[in-house]
Amino acid sequence: MTPTLISITALARSGAEELAWRLFRSAGLDRIGDDPAVLALHGRLLKDRALGLSGPARQATAAQAADAYAAAARLRPATYPLINAATLSLIAGAHGAVQRLADEALALLDAGTGEPDTPYYLEATRAEALLLGGRRDAAEAALRRAVTLAPRAWEDHASTLRQFATILAELGLDADWLDAYRPPRTLHYAGQMRIRNDATQSAGIDAVLAAENIGFGYGALAAGADMLIAERLLARDAELHVTLPSPRTAFLDRSVEAFEGDAARFEAILARAATVREIGEEDEADAALTGALADQLAMGCAVMRARQLQTNAVQLIVSEASQGAPVAPNSARLARIWAATGRRQHLLDAGRDPAGTAVPAREAGGRRLAATIAISLCEAEEEIAADRIAERLAALPGPIGLIAPPAWRAEGAVLHYGSAREAAADAVRLRAALAASGPVRIAGDLGILRFAPAPFGGGTLALGATLRRVDRLLEVTPSTAIYFSETLGAAYAASMRTDESARLEPIGELPGTLLPLYALRER
Repeated sequence: MTPTLISITALARSGAEELAWRLFRSAGLDRIGDDPAVLALHGRLLKDRALGLSGPARQATAAQAADAYAAAARLRPATYPLINAATLSLIAGAHGAVQRLADEALALLDAGTGEPDTPYYLEATRAEALLLGGRRDAAEAALRRAVTLAPRAWEDHASTLRQFATILAELGLDADWLDAYRPPRTLHYAGQMRIRNDATQSAGIDAVLAAENIGFGYGALAAGADMLIAERLLARDAELHVTLPSPRTAFLDRSVEAFEGDAARFEAILARAATVREIGEEDEADAALTGALADQLAMGCAVMRARQLQTNAVQLIVSEASQGAPVAPNSARLARIWAATGRRQHLLDAGRDPAGTAVPAREAGGRRLAATIAISLCEAEEEIAADRIAERLAALPGPIGLIAPPAWRAEGAVLHYGSAREAAADAVRLRAALAASGPVRIAGDLGILRFAPAPFGGGTLALGATLRRVDRLLEVTPSTAIYFSETLGAAYAASMRTDESARLEPIGELPGTLLPLYALRER
């Protein structure tokens, strides 16, 4: 595969579909009919487009994708293009071709002459071919064998489940049986800092983790509920992902030892965590704001991992409870955010601690948590770019959640919002509104900013590390794409209802850093 094909495939995965198409066509690849790799990529681009459409347009585009995959398979017989051609023929309504292509894929599998692949994918391909042929029981048996061959290949399982769900929807068949093969669920956990750490609490937590089949946990590691839940997750061999609102030494002092927590216990849990994320915001940032940022990151990562794995995200709050609702302020806030999305949650009463639940005093210091998006009109003349963005902003229907006046730049603008949800909504709306002005790219980040009067010329000046990060994000964002930092992507994911179709696709890391990047896709 040539570097051009690799780069176009990467763009397609990132959500920059229009740019991927433009490069594909500008390289003349859409006119090549004798290279199986090019034809397979053409099929991939058409498949992505088809799955975002409905009605006759979906069927017509799926037919084109099926033709491209089938042509690739004729040049170099392989199960990957054949099975994709079969599934896309189903979506296209070409039912006569479905069985033929599925049978060809099965024949290659039986003969062992297809392309080399993992044992899991070979058996999963067999399951898909059987499902397309209407042999549901045999398909399930093959899927069961595939999962047995790679029991912890969660991402591979998710890809298969996504494909099977599409097939079953096209056939009008029940998809509930797929639930038995879904990866374990993800968990966002939180709770109060002083609880009675006894066998009763551990038993209650264990019961929730077992009933929900939790395999991945996301939260902090403060004294009390956090530590207890983290230990119970590790006891069942679940992946633990810890998010700390400050460097671990400062967190240990403020949120563990200050509440009579055990430092050795804290370090032992961290040593077994799959990942530990420390929020590195401004040195003078308010602890309440960094805590809120860490909470949104943990909640959103649980949701994004669940979507990636085709499973469900659940929340567990261990706190003092009254009539089924937690009364510890931060626990109540997190429970409300989660409940608004329609996801399941469990609220366990930890019992009232005689020492109370006071926390150290916090001062905001004029700072606030803000979502920032930067917009660049890639090909517009500098003197008109800002005017065009201002014009489109003014024309947007509905409320715009700006918390400060836009900061205008030569190629575009920087906008600040009070929530990730508002920033994401306007990023999508502005990309569509500005499309007529030429290619547009948008990048976003979430962090703590200080807003102050501008020293010259009036207006408002925003200060903070977020602005430097969003500029770096914008530099690597291709035209037509929307790239979010992990913090903004997670905060947006945490606010998304279960029935929303927008998705955030991981696309790697910001060059020169370990900061994950996500592309926002509208379906």
